[in-house]
Amino acid sequence: MTSKERVRATMRGEKPDRVPAAFESVGSVFQKLMTHYGFTNRNQLFDKFKIDIYPTDARYIGPKLESYIDDQGRKIDVSYWGFHKTIHETDIDSYSVTVKYPLAGMETIEDIKTGYTFPKAEWFDYSNITKVCEANPDKAIIIGHPGPFQMVTNLMPMEEFFVLMYDEPEAAAYILDQMVEFELAYYEECLKAGNGKIDVLRPHDDYGTQISMLFSTDMWDEFFKDNTKKLVDLAHKYGAFYQQHSCGAVRPIISRLIDCGVDALEPVQKVCGLEVESLAEEFGGKIVFHGGVDTQGILPNGTAEEVAAETRHIIETLGKKGGYILMASQAFEGDVPVENIEAVYNVSREV
Repeated sequence: MTSKERVRATMRGEKPDRVPAAFESVGSVFQKLMTHYGFTNRNQLFDKFKIDIYPTDARYIGPKLESYIDDQGRKIDVSYWGFHKTIHETDIDSYSVTVKYPLAGMETIEDIKTGYTFPKAEWFDYSNITKVCEANPDKAIIIGHPGPFQMVTNLMPMEEFFVLMYDEPEAAAYILDQMVEFELAYYEECLKAGNGKIDVLRPHDDYGTQISMLFSTDMWDEFFKDNTKKLVDLAHKYGAFYQQHSCGAVRPIISRLIDCGVDALEPVQKVCGLEVESLAEEFGGKIVFHGGVDTQGILPNGTAEEVAAETRHIIETLGKKGGYILMASQAFEGDVPVENIEAVYNVSREV
């Protein structure tokens, strides 16, 4: 099987020749691996690890985005969503942090209409997607970026949006609906540019903490279910599969995601309710699972032998019916040794 055939068979619930694999890392890890192996381009790394899924995206060409130095001496960049961000450095890596929220303090639909401009699909050049699809005909092509919930927490402080969901649900729904209108237009242009060669649409939303959902399942139904279904339907219209990213303990909504037509859930994180054995027992054959090798525990702290054994256990448990894509639970972080990354991808992927 080619990578494209392997991923598409898995997404259809069929058993492939071997479990397909994906790769994500923070920037410093990618550079470390490239230097370690002496590689000069991403495809060399993907070939070494036998990665089946290749990401691509459109290029922003919209209104000029502002950058400035704030009164603390930090470089601030303004995104096309209008939030202001800076880079926070730690001992391990660097991370983007939002420092100004464009919807902060807005409580009514009228506030939002008069005080904020949502992005537009015409702000992007989609030709790169066509080029990537044409250059990689045998690879599974994936598109997607942060979804409405993940992005709204950059537009408004999370606790403020939670209050809005409770006190002013129409205003909260209006924000999310407008965001999804942009997403639908943007992703449709992406899918058209792919000319039927895009395999997976993957919006990123984090609905859970490590112990529970961030809000009730009733609230998920009220604010996210219909919009998830719209995005799923768009993907399916163009022959792509829909992969929902959500970190956290999201087991309470897995059946709801299935009802919406979601094809795959990512990641399988080592949190309450996402134990691989119970996922396979209850949901095997109903939805594909992606990830699972824990980036908080075994990957930074275990031996390569322990990582390999855990990876193989996950493959055998979730992949026995063909419904699994191999990856770490999240992007590889800077505290994961190279040998442990190698251990994930060097195990047998046959089931």
